[in-house]
Amino acid sequence: MRDGRLEGFAVLRPARTGSRIGPLYAASPEVAHALVTGLAATAPGVPVILDVPDVNGSAVEVVERLGLKPVFACARMYTGPVPDIDLAGVYAASTIELG
Repeated sequence: MRDGRLEGFAVLRPARTGSRIGPLYAASPEVAHALVTGLAATAPGVPVILDVPDVNGSAVEVVERLGLKPVFACARMYTGPVPDIDLAGVYAASTIELG
């Protein structure tokens, strides 16, 4: 929160291997960075995974700056028109199944 406004939110949850962050929504790359590092600090020694939408260049830059590397890729496909989504704020999807 900043000046009474929600600047970002994120969830860390257990996964088969390590922990997964997502969803992660942030108003800026700095907020996203703070959320990722803060959550990762609560799981020392555990791999942390994010499903980052590559259409958000800022999200890709944040994870690269953190030294994270791609281990999996998937394509987002739609039937019908592409939904109107604020992709600039999406730094990690909830799950690849849900987007």
